[in-house]
Amino acid sequence: MFWDKFRKHKKKEFKCPTCGETHDELPAIGFKAPYHYEILSENDKNEIAELSDDFCVISYPDQIDRFIRTVLSIQVNDACENLEYGIWVSVSENTFNEYKSNFKKDSEPKTYFGMICNEIIDYEESTLNLHVNIETRNEGLRPEIIPHNAEHKLVSDWENGITIEEAEKRVEKII
Repeated sequence: MFWDKFRKHKKKEFKCPTCGETHDELPAIGFKAPYHYEILSENDKNEIAELSDDFCVISYPDQIDRFIRTVLSIQVNDACENLEYGIWVSVSENTFNEYKSNFKKDSEPKTYFGMICNEIIDYEESTLNLHVNIETRNEGLRPEIIPHNAEHKLVSDWENGITIEEAEKRVEKII
């Protein structure tokens, strides 16, 4: 009975564009690459960039940019689930190397600093370069990000949560 009050708020099922299956839980909204990779020419993507599911490196003549894939979870207040975003975050060389060497290993959780490197269309104000803490997790889970205190709607949503109606609207924009 307790769960029924949360389920009744859910209005939609979502057909996954990847697997073609219909799901009643909110799908994660993922970015395939950091914004900095997406704006490269096809030639530069092949010549100066390396992209995998979890890591991206762009080697410019005067600098190297490093990115890791993380998860941003926003609580859905009137449902028993979160809306998750697969977000790319820029990190320092030391952070990148340390994180990569421990990736998918069970090790002591660590906290790193990073900046969001995706433009989340759900926000009028740019989400690029918002400062975050990166909290590593074990068992092969991508790290979770925690936004720093800032006057931005994303930070407010992370702190206060959103409604299921808002979460479904965001997912529909993507699907």
